[in-house]
Amino acid sequence: MTSSLPSSVSPDGIIQAQQLLQLVTSISDPTSGLDPLSVWNAKIQIQHICGKIMQSTMGPLEYTVLLAESCQESQSLHFVTSLGIADFIGDGEATLATLSEKAGVLPQFLVSVTMSCVLGRGYFEEVGCFGSRVYKNNELSQILRETHPTSVKAAVGFIGDEGFRAASRLLDAAKVPSPGQKTLPASNQVWRSERLGKAMLQLHTSMNGHVSEDFPWHELNSPIVDVGGGIGSLEMSLVAHEKYSHLEFLIVDLPKTIAAGKNIWTARLPEMLKRVSFVPGNFMASTFEESNIPEGKPTYVIRHVLHDWKDDEVVFILSQVRQAMLSSKSSCRLLVVEMLLQPTSSRFVRTTSMQLLALNNGVTRTQQEIENLVCKAGFRVETVTHIRALDSVIEAVAI
Repeated sequence: MTSSLPSSVSPDGIIQAQQLLQLVTSISDPTSGLDPLSVWNAKIQIQHICGKIMQSTMGPLEYTVLLAESCQESQSLHFVTSLGIADFIGDGEATLATLSEKAGVLPQFLVSVTMSCVLGRGYFEEVGCFGSRVYKNNELSQILRETHPTSVKAAVGFIGDEGFRAASRLLDAAKVPSPGQKTLPASNQVWRSERLGKAMLQLHTSMNGHVSEDFPWHELNSPIVDVGGGIGSLEMSLVAHEKYSHLEFLIVDLPKTIAAGKNIWTARLPEMLKRVSFVPGNFMASTFEESNIPEGKPTYVIRHVLHDWKDDEVVFILSQVRQAMLSSKSSCRLLVVEMLLQPTSSRFVRTTSMQLLALNNGVTRTQQEIENLVCKAGFRVETVTHIRALDSVIEAVAI
């Protein structure tokens, strides 16, 4: 029996290590002259090369087992985050006994099952020496705290709970249902809905924070109609920029979502309500009149919507928007803002795509697939802008 473990690092591994060094050096050098988008793409390339180096040095067997076991790392992160370990430690130090008592868990579950696992991935620090069982926060674990300005506590909770459980049943969900087979009812637990809202905001902020900066929103004609705009998270990021102060927005979504959006804006940004209006509507309504999509406006945006729908439904949604645009006496523009699957997509894009599929049959499409659907709905794609974010912006006009 031959081992799949390499006896030494392959020439490919050495070449990859050299490429890695060059890339890290280039983005660390302030005189390199790289523009922000090039730096963003270089960081994604670094991820890919690191993965290839692991494959080259570990070999197929060890690498595959490690990948399969990575779910345990995700769950250990979820475990300590949900228990609030980083919150209990705060700005000081805490012993294993103290943390176990505050979290209400047995010490052996915290130390041998989870803390050792997350410590191995760089979260927290063990004070003094290995085995001291005294911990403090570091740069990575700080963002697991509820009060941290860039906290991802809700996001980790959601991914490790609903996301993990949905993915674990993906094989069952993929099978063709038998006649009369019923699906499980949706959860009515309010705290889950609240955490989902926080999680989506944290994930969008961390992964799509540059959307408002890198795309020339100031060149668009106003008002901008955001179809399926939810509570207006895109608009919240845009109104914060002075250069977009001339823009006005119409957010269209289901009545319940619109009501929630109004409450959030009234509480957080009441002074901006003179620029942001809310319109109850439904882009899946059987007729255009029932959809209540505002007509004849110069710019329409549909963001983070299409990945939740099948191809024929995407064409229907875009056709509804197109009908609203056709009543304008001047030219209108459609912006489709979506995460696209590309050959160079980051690991996060690929894992998030898996999560979208597991949670609600969502599909992350390639650029060509999205363009084909946009054209099928009666549009002509004019430009595609890739930015320092998971999202890309496809601009189209009705024909």
